[in-house]
Amino acid sequence: MLLNLLYLAIFCTASSSSLSTRNVPVTIDTNKVINIVDNRFLSYTIDTSTYKWKNFIDFSSPRLRTLMSQLSPAVLRVGGTAADVLVYNETSNKRNAIVTKDNITALVDVTKSTNTRLIFDLNQQLRNGTEWDSTNAEKLIKFCSKMNYCNSMDWELGNEPEYYQRDNRTVLTAEQIGDGFVKLNSLLRSYANCQNSSIIGPDVGRVTTTSTGIIFSTVVNMTGSYLKAATIHHYYFSGTNATKENYMNASYFADLPKLIGQANKLLSESKYPGVPLWLGETSNAYGGGTPNVSDRFVDGFLWLEKLGIAAANGVKVVCRQELYRSNYALIDGNFNPNPSYWLSWIHNMLVGQKVFAVNLTGLPTPPTTRVYAHCTNTARSSYRPGAVTVFALNVDTIKNSVLTFNGPFANQNYESYLLEPSVSGDVLSKSVKLNGRTLTMLSDVKMPKIVPIGRKAGSTFALPPATMAFLVFPDAKIPLCH
Repeated sequence: MLLNLLYLAIFCTASSSSLSTRNVPVTIDTNKVINIVDNRFLSYTIDTSTYKWKNFIDFSSPRLRTLMSQLSPAVLRVGGTAADVLVYNETSNKRNAIVTKDNITALVDVTKSTNTRLIFDLNQQLRNGTEWDSTNAEKLIKFCSKMNYCNSMDWELGNEPEYYQRDNRTVLTAEQIGDGFVKLNSLLRSYANCQNSSIIGPDVGRVTTTSTGIIFSTVVNMTGSYLKAATIHHYYFSGTNATKENYMNASYFADLPKLIGQANKLLSESKYPGVPLWLGETSNAYGGGTPNVSDRFVDGFLWLEKLGIAAANGVKVVCRQELYRSNYALIDGNFNPNPSYWLSWIHNMLVGQKVFAVNLTGLPTPPTTRVYAHCTNTARSSYRPGAVTVFALNVDTIKNSVLTFNGPFANQNYESYLLEPSVSGDVLSKSVKLNGRTLTMLSDVKMPKIVPIGRKAGSTFALPPATMAFLVFPDAKIPLCH
């Protein structure tokens, strides 16, 4: 009887151990760069509704400027659904979003001072019969040219035109949309101080649907010789009824690659296959995000996955919706960083432009562990050229993912940066621990110092349940990272 109990105890211990650990061999192919992202890869937005509802942002805030500078170089896109009711410097009415000279000056000032490139989305719904009425846009562009702002800005025209019928707006054909972009380009070229100002678009959503794909292809074919980037939008689900479980559901991982794949296919079939692809507006949940979820630690899983999968699939820039105040904002209404800000900050610091393919084995379907690899960002960190940064996430709530590195990385020392909720196991935590210390600004102008944990060559890395990590191999000496 005693022997049977002993066998039972050994079996239970072994079973418990196997249930709590999953071994994940990691192979990184550093012989080929699969994408080179823009140096402004991780960027962000401000929704035009800010000007419709007059929820103005204090761009003079030293704290905000510090936080923006720490994500630089970046793009700030001012756009969204309300862009198509936006007018410049006109008498206010309840239907319109009004942007003034002072608003534009504040945007240009804050972006210039934080090494950020401003993109401004114009109203495509201003019509003169079947044509875009550029009169109001020209007033704005003329002002920007006079003030020498224009060369510090790029422009969009309209937002998600495939939804105009749903939103009770004038429905436009793909050709009419394209004609507006052509007219906008002619307008910009007519001002000497706007020659370095570019056009970006068409800011459509699901190019996997035929009608939206036609808009995307038509605009690229009509404007590709001067289009700075072709933009699509992406969200995983509605924020209205979403729960924390949605934000950790590995089945969503397969969604974005399909959208990017279709956009890349349409570009390759166009007259201008070399136009860069951007995620021009994106977050996890549309409709403003999910209250008390999108601004918590749990938001980071799909966000980090999006950054990884976008870079690995040819996307050059990802614009996070949005920077400030909303449920899914990176920064709250008191200018305090939300968890996904800290994640973005560390990504911007450690992750470089060149992307490598990563192969994982030993995972369930859908995979609950994701791993990506880039050359290390040596411009924003103290690491030397040749270093490689790996970042990983584990949405399994029970099992550790034990990462074992193959090939040349098996014999390399590395440094780890583990991100977990400040309250252990609470993915709805509003704060984040990095290697056991809660991240917080030291002052309005000073960020915390981050200290990695050194790991010996050949050692595995146990990624705990519901956590994320960045691992840097400082002495990898990868030729393509020089």
